[in-house]
Amino acid sequence: MACSNVRLCTEILPTGLQCKGIALKCQPWCREHATPKRRARNASTKQLIATIPNMDSFQMAFTLWNTTFELQTKVLPPLHAYAIFEAAMERLAQLTEEARLAEERARFTLAQFEFTDNPSENNRLHVVPVE
Repeated sequence: MACSNVRLCTEILPTGLQCKGIALKCQPWCREHATPKRRARNASTKQLIATIPNMDSFQMAFTLWNTTFELQTKVLPPLHAYAIFEAAMERLAQLTEEARLAEERARFTLAQFEFTDNPSENNRLHVVPVE
């Protein structure tokens, strides 16, 4: 009995994982990724995900709106949308943490300096320890 080798599709999905589909005969891709249009869509999703870590909150909101619209109109496959949403969640968590730290720093700076009402001290700024 001859042993046949089963080849898997060589396409890397937007999630970063390799496609588990069985490659077509004489091609490196499965039926889903055999057309250049589908591979291009896959590449554009991967490119979008790569830009998400550098986005600000406005760009994130626009990306999420656009992704939701494309998912609803069936332009974007659900797994691609899921990968975009996952990357967006990570970036939004980073933006939230950065905003919290900036607010905490500002509060700390304001609490350090307090004006005194004692005229004998010439109304100088004084460092007040934060509790």
